[in-house]
Amino acid sequence: MSVRKKKTEIRRLITAFEREADKFHDLSFSIFYVSNDGITDSRAFSSPNHSIMLWQYYGKIEPGNGKNELLQDLKDSDLKWGIRGAKLSAFAVLEGESCNLFCRMAKRAASLFNEKESSAVKSRLVDEIIESEKDDISIQTAAVNSNGIAIWLNFLLYYVSKVNPSRGKEKIIEPDPFALSLLALEDLLENPKTEKVDKSFSKVSEINFKVALSFPGEHRTYVSKVTDILRGALGKDQVFYDYDYQSQLASPNLDTTLQEIYRNNSDLIVVFLCKEYAEKEWCGLEWRAVRDIIKSRDNDKVMFIRFDNEKIDGIFSIDGFIDANIFSEEKVAEFIMERIQLSSDAST
Repeated sequence: MSVRKKKTEIRRLITAFEREADKFHDLSFSIFYVSNDGITDSRAFSSPNHSIMLWQYYGKIEPGNGKNELLQDLKDSDLKWGIRGAKLSAFAVLEGESCNLFCRMAKRAASLFNEKESSAVKSRLVDEIIESEKDDISIQTAAVNSNGIAIWLNFLLYYVSKVNPSRGKEKIIEPDPFALSLLALEDLLENPKTEKVDKSFSKVSEINFKVALSFPGEHRTYVSKVTDILRGALGKDQVFYDYDYQSQLASPNLDTTLQEIYRNNSDLIVVFLCKEYAEKEWCGLEWRAVRDIIKSRDNDKVMFIRFDNEKIDGIFSIDGFIDANIFSEEKVAEFIMERIQLSSDAST
């Protein structure tokens, strides 16, 4: 069964990865390469960690004795670490207390792909190397690890290359593996085909957003659909959605960064109110910025969407809102676009 027919499982995985991503795990994902000249990264990896070979470019098999040399290298190899004598090998390293948990979740995520899809999930770099060294007489040999963890990590690298091709060869991959998996799964749910997406890694402190979304993680699936529609209508770096900038938010002084975004760097704040919003610490932090906007009587900058009738400090019965239980994600996005347009017209 192809991935396009597994939307229910994708949604389950989104929920699972969302739960872990909300915890801001201290888990890193890095790449290092081994060539005939040795290891490109000699640093000591922190413990616990998990290392795995992602792909190898063995090189050209020359006419004559080339096949015999390959067979001998295969015979002498510990295939857990790939083929001996390869010109270039890429390894992934997961470092942090949660690496075993992530590995279990990665194996399940990899099961989304059938055999044909799994074979297609490979690094662009392998293709580039093979193409650049192609000639008329030699056979090019490369391989991608079929282990589920490797398949999922290769897919994450593929996703990163779609989002921002210039980041495809970086050694440190951000955001953290749980958050990156969530982004990739959300994209996979909407784009089961190989398509370019428009998520951003621009410097968040230098962006003035047309709209910023404040919501609890329990309603991320709904909000992410609204976000996708807004991105399509507004373009790059116009919507503040936390997971699009996760690597930058995983830093000290996150409270001041968020308050600056919501208070000063966004034209419209859309707040998704509900019981969970009232309970969450980080929602409370964002809510302080919103309340300051209300105190300044800048009411055109705030828009409320409700999932339930939970009492929220600072909200009164006379305050208007959109009912998310009545209106679809598409309609809510349309309402938000109307407010953005009104705000834009008023400022001109």
